[in-house]
Order: sequence, then structure tokens, then C-alpha cells
Amino acid sequence: MLNYMKEFLSKTIQEAGAIVMDYYGKANVLMSKERVVDIVTEADLASDKFIVEAIKRNYPEHGIVTEESGLYNTDAEFVWYVDPLDGTKNFESSVPLFGINIALIQSGDIVLAGIYLPATRELIIAEKGMGASLSLDGHERKITCSQKQDWTGAYGIGPIRYSKENSDLQQTLASLSNNTTWISAIASPAVSAVWVADGRRDWYTSPGSNSWDFAAPVLIAKEAGCIVSNFEGKNWSPGDRGVIVTNNYLYPELAQAVTTAYFS
Repeated sequence: MLNYMKEFLSKTIQEAGAIVMDYYGKANVLMSKERVVDIVTEADLASDKFIVEAIKRNYPEHGIVTEESGLYNTDAEFVWYVDPLDGTKNFESSVPLFGINIALIQSGDIVLAGIYLPATRELIIAEKGMGASLSLDGHERKITCSQKQDWTGAYGIGPIRYSKENSDLQQTLASLSNNTTWISAIASPAVSAVWVADGRRDWYTSPGSNSWDFAAPVLIAKEAGCIVSNFEGKNWSPGDRGVIVTNNYLYPELAQAVTTAYFS
């Protein structure tokens, strides 16, 4: 059964990506949400509409949680978590660091996940217990987490906004690495998770709590061999605050740095 759902996920997420790219370079901001930096474009809504309609048409008994449409039948055994355009600010600014996140949760467990990065045509699919793979232009390969064993020169992805907690985290990591760590802010959990899961970066943290942002990245990173937790060091579940993604070598000190910065 999951094989059919995986095929549906792969097809739907790439078709949604084509819709998003039709708006790329000419996106108009339709509205801002609670914070002025949280925006919605025509591409967000068009992608959301397409994905939601595809799920309801093919799996009418399934539930849906999306960033733009809200909740539908969330008591169902299977619930799809959808971010139709992750990294909207990058997209609106014509920066090609954005993606589409779709995850399938069965009775509380994430069993399927897909991230599609339309600008680079990278499709990343993971199934629980089966690993994660990246497909590009007809070529598919397994992806694996970085094996960086210490903080010297470690290259990570951190929070995008300034706060005392975020600043404290950066200072702690700088101290761990003797001021040699590199930290960038991508403003897209989709891109950030793919880069860490594929070994292009060594770690990623975000204090966010939106389930549609992290459900797909969490499974993909786990299946790529990364250690993933919420900010309390527990297994991530929808609604949890924060996500930590890295390898088993860096995780203990990264988790402690997060605890010190956010809970002390």
C-alpha cells in the first residue's frame, strides 16, 4: 500500500513544483500573516490547492494538515502534512532556496516523506525503515548524513532571526569550535534538511514548531542516518518546539548547546 502512496507522493510533489516555478520571478505577495516576514504568494495558494485536491481525490478518507488550508479530518489513520511552498521569502525574492514538503503520518508515525526543490529539480523521498534517496534528472542515489567528528570547521545551518537565545547558541558553538565553525541561515527547513541529510552541511537547528515545516525533513534526515530530536532531546512529534538535526558525533554537544541557550 505504501508503494502506491509513494508513487502518488513523488508525482504530486513534482507537479506542484512545476506550478510553483510558473510563478518564479514574478511572484506577488498577496498578504502577510501575523508577522510581516511571514508572507503568502499566489504560488503558495496555487500549490496548496493542487496538492489538497490531489489528496482528496485519491485518498478521500485521509486527513490533511497544510500551512495554507488548515486542518481536514485529522482523526484519520493517515494524515498528510503539507507545506506547499517552504521558503516563501526566498521564493518571493527570486532566491532559489525553497521547496515543497509533504509527509504522511500513520497513527502518529511518519511513514513517508518527500521534499522537492523545484529550482534545482532535486526530489528527495524517504520511507520509514527504507532509507532516503535523491533523484535528479533520472539518476537516483542514497543520501547519508555528514560524518564530521568534531566542531573544528563544522558547517551548520542555524535560526534566521535574531534573539538572545539564538545569539547564545552561536556563541556556544563558536566556543566549541575555537571560532572555526561556519553558520548560515537558509530560511527554508526543506533546503536545510536536504543539505544536512545529504552531507552538504553538518548540522541544523531551528526553534520553530510548525508541523508542516518539519514532518518531512524529520523522516528524511532520520532515514539518511542523522540524529533528530526536538529541543528537549526527545523524539520529534508534530507540535513539538524546535528541531535538532546532525550526526551522532556532534549531537551531544549540539543538544547541550541548545539546552543552555534556550532553557537556562
